[in-house]
Amino acid sequence: MQILTEQLMHDLIIHEVKNKYSKIHKEVHINPGEGKNFEIQGLYPDIIFGGYGQIIQVVEVEMENNLNKERVPYWEKLAGLGIPCTILVAKRNQRMLNDLLWKTGLMGKVKVALFDIIFENL
Repeated sequence: MQILTEQLMHDLIIHEVKNKYSKIHKEVHINPGEGKNFEIQGLYPDIIFGGYGQIIQVVEVEMENNLNKERVPYWEKLAGLGIPCTILVAKRNQRMLNDLLWKTGLMGKVKVALFDIIFENL
């Protein structure tokens, strides 16, 4: 059940990022879930920002269950594309991600971005 909930949250965040940043970027492509809608050199990052035929950034949304050494080879491939790469995690998981990036030598190769979910006026 937790994995299903995390997948739903993961996909919701991807769609929210697209909605927010499509006002700024000419093109925002997404690959939610197991979707393979937009490919870059055989990889399917969660979010791809671009415009005028150029890709300017890739973003991978990571939930807590994916913050482990098994995920590192994929991040290395994304970082090796020659396109700025960002890993987006929940604010509460920032330290966990930072520790993993330092231990694996990826800290200087990717950017870390944070999201937080706030409920107001319920």
